[in-house]
Amino acid sequence: MDPLQEAKNLIDQSKNIYILPSEENEENITSALALFYTLKELNKNVNLIIDEIPEKLRFLTPSLDHISYPRNFIISIPSASAEVSQVRYEKDEKDLKIYLTIDKGNIKKGDISFSFTEPKADLLITIGKKEPDNKNRLENSVLENSPILNIDNQKENKNFGKVNLLEPESFLTELIYNLIWSIDEEIIKKNIATALLAGLILSSDNFRDEKTSSRILEIAAFLVKKEASHQEIVNNLFPRTKKPCPECG
Repeated sequence: MDPLQEAKNLIDQSKNIYILPSEENEENITSALALFYTLKELNKNVNLIIDEIPEKLRFLTPSLDHISYPRNFIISIPSASAEVSQVRYEKDEKDLKIYLTIDKGNIKKGDISFSFTEPKADLLITIGKKEPDNKNRLENSVLENSPILNIDNQKENKNFGKVNLLEPESFLTELIYNLIWSIDEEIIKKNIATALLAGLILSSDNFRDEKTSSRILEIAAFLVKKEASHQEIVNNLFPRTKKPCPECG
């Protein structure tokens, strides 16, 4: 079966989806945002696993509440190890400290485990990762044993997914666009189009890269028709710094 159709089928069959982009370059993040907004339009329960949205890309996220992160973090201590009678915390600009009052027993570092209460993932989508993470970003978590849709354009990719959507000669954004288009071209709203166009501009150096094909320009024109603002994107991605005026004093 065509990998694009396999990817579409995986998404169709999944309700709880996690997106894990590589944060090595900004195009991975714009691609993740475009796919995140698309899956939201499909009424999927979507979490974007990312440390931080870079400053220059925050215009793509009008509110960080727009982005779902795994939020309900649980710290577990076996009752057999210690009897805890009180829990309190202190929070300041630097730290959050949690204090436990132990009546009996003793707590060792190995007794403490961490987890999230988010629904178990039906699907993990990795973007721009040539191999799985060595460290589990969500230990004891919702990602365990979940199928992986691996989307990447690096020749070194290890084909680690259940489905591997790989095209080394393409811009990553083009792969994401093709996937979204195959799901439903009518679903591409302004926020999706803007994230996709931002990705194309980043990957092509504002369409100056020699790899910029006529198809890329056609996609860009289509995204502008979908209300993506080329000028807003350029202003945020390539801000101009005002040159000092010697005559202004």
